[in-house]
Parts: sequence; structure tokens; C-alpha cells
Amino acid sequence: MKHLKTYNEFGKIQEDAVKGQESDVFIDDVYIAKQDSEIKGAEILGVIKSSETESEFRDYFYAEYGEGHFTKEEISKLVAFYNEYDEEANIDKIEAEKEAESEEDALGDTEGEAEPTVIDDEDEDEAAIADLEAEL
Repeated sequence: MKHLKTYNEFGKIQEDAVKGQESDVFIDDVYIAKQDSEIKGAEILGVIKSSETESEFRDYFYAEYGEGHFTKEEISKLVAFYNEYDEEANIDKIEAEKEAESEEDALGDTEGEAEPTVIDDEDEDEAAIADLEAEL
């Protein structure tokens, strides 16, 4: 007999992928074949956020799990997560800098300009009335 899951049962399944609060990058668990274990996505995300460089990121996993325990595919998957997250952070930083520069430029354009001159319409009106009276 086959067991079919209902929609409600599927709703209880949690996704293994995690992402940062302000990020669109999902980080999956990575299976390490030689140790027959998984590195959780939450741990990977934590190391990404705390690492300044890619080499620091790699060094953490080599120190924690052993340098010889990773295949090229496994370590490249970890590094790909780091690079993707780092790229997104850099794009956000550049956009924020451009936005700040445009705001400064908008404020800077008004500095140092002379006050706008106000034309006194009464003088023009009086001159027009005088011209009309002269014609009559």
C-alpha cells in the first residue's frame, strides 16, 4: 500500500536552504562524502558573515573538518556560496554609495547660487497704466 502525503503534511517539511535576512541568496546544506556528514546551511551562512576573505572562509572549514576531507566539488560549492553572497553584498554597497552621491549632488547644486530675483509686478502694472493714460 502506498502512503500519499496530504498538502498539510508537506507544509510541515522544512526547507534545508537558509538565507540571510536581507539577502536573496539561498544556502543549502553541503554533504561531505568522506565524513558521511552534512554541513548545515546555517553554519555556512554564519561563517560567510564572519569571514572577511575567501581564504579565511576556506580556512575555517579546513580547520573544523580537516583539509583532506573535502573533494574539489564540495569545497567549490562552499566557495560558490561565499562568492554569491559576497557579490550581492558588494552590489548593495555600490548602490548605496551611488544613491548617497546622487543625494549629495542634488544638495550640492543649490549651494552657492544667488537668491532668485523677484520681479515686482506693481512697477510693470503702473507703467502699463501710465502708458494707457497717456494715449487717452
